[in-house]
Amino acid sequence: MPFFGNRVFANLQELLGFGNGSIWILSVSCVTIKRSISNSMRLNFSTSVVKFVLCLLWLPTVAFAQAEVSGSDSSISPRPAYRIHQGDKLSVKFFYQPELNEVSLVVRPDGFISLQMIDDLRVEGLTVAELKSRLEKEYAEILLEPIISVTILEFVAPRVFIGGQINKPGRYDLRDGQTLVQIIFLAGGFTRDANMKLVVRARPDGKGGWQYQSANVSKMLNRKGTESDLTLLDGDYVFVPESKISQITKAVEGFRGLLPRFF
Repeated sequence: MPFFGNRVFANLQELLGFGNGSIWILSVSCVTIKRSISNSMRLNFSTSVVKFVLCLLWLPTVAFAQAEVSGSDSSISPRPAYRIHQGDKLSVKFFYQPELNEVSLVVRPDGFISLQMIDDLRVEGLTVAELKSRLEKEYAEILLEPIISVTILEFVAPRVFIGGQINKPGRYDLRDGQTLVQIIFLAGGFTRDANMKLVVRARPDGKGGWQYQSANVSKMLNRKGTESDLTLLDGDYVFVPESKISQITKAVEGFRGLLPRFF
């Protein structure tokens, strides 16, 4: 007669909530106990019972640890890479041509930097990795397989810009307001002519263009609404159009016309 039948295993699986893998481990452990009893009749039955109970106590610990590990992996989300801004101080070094090194290079207000042997390069909005790749591509036309390193020595305080139908348009420290609603309150709120249902957030894409997203702040402020507040990142722009503008394309045009005034 088998030590445990299939029906017993099925009942254990339903009772303890184990998966098939855990029951397989249980079955292997129990078969080991059975062989131990068959090979040595001198073992006391109580010893086998103790081993079986230890199996039951051990399996939930393994299952919990596996669930905890898988849960922690799904919750990890990488932060976006930092993008270079006006006023940042950079260090650019050449591995084989140290005479071309720039140990302290400040990004100009127009977003460009000046390096030897190449034209001025717009670096605002690029990540360090993107700038390194861009420089190596530019110098590859002059140097043989250039290897270049880029380091940010000093960072400008993270900030966002807000303009349009807002009471106090301008530049604000991101540490004081990290969401769309917070930055609007910091800027004194909407004017009477503001379209609260079509607020535009513009974000540099690192390629000289913009990524646009519209938000209905009126719904955000209404607790019964389902629209969530937008998280802002360093370098984001917020534009509040007039109430007569009801299309996102028109709002984007208004933002582009206002862009030079942000600086």
